[in-house]
Amino acid sequence: MKLSKTTWWMIGGSVLAVSGIGIYLLLSKKKKFSEKGSMTMTGGVSPKQSTPQSVTQKATVKEEPNWNKPFNYGYIDDVKAWVAPRAIKELPRAKSVELAKVLKDAKGTFNDDEKAVGNVFGKQLRDKTQVCSVSRAFYDTYKKDLWQHLDSFLSGKEMQTLVTSPIRKLPNYQS
Repeated sequence: MKLSKTTWWMIGGSVLAVSGIGIYLLLSKKKKFSEKGSMTMTGGVSPKQSTPQSVTQKATVKEEPNWNKPFNYGYIDDVKAWVAPRAIKELPRAKSVELAKVLKDAKGTFNDDEKAVGNVFGKQLRDKTQVCSVSRAFYDTYKKDLWQHLDSFLSGKEMQTLVTSPIRKLPNYQS
């Protein structure tokens, strides 16, 4: 197999380009290493930062909760951390277990009670942290995910109208 002149030029150009990139990366890493080495030799202070600086306060970064995932078990904890030191209104444990039972009983053998699901998400829950409380209570009581339970007997359109849309309208939390 004989290679044409054009093919040889393409191979040569590719080798030259790859070699150039390799040399550039090698030199840039060597430069970074020498800068780090000089910082440690001067005691960790670069000449530009020779003036002493003091820190008066420690900065803390709060991670914003995922407001679109109230069925996640950690949602309420994330919201509490987000609004700290303020407190939020929480759904009492007994009420969340009661609503979890209503949602469990909504699935029937032959006939499902969609009105009960709509009543819970549309009228009884006041914010997304309460959705999380019910979801936690459902899992603790029945060892099954609430979203999966609802999805097992509601159609896609029913999930949208009875669960997803009412939850989107709810506030994230109440103080």
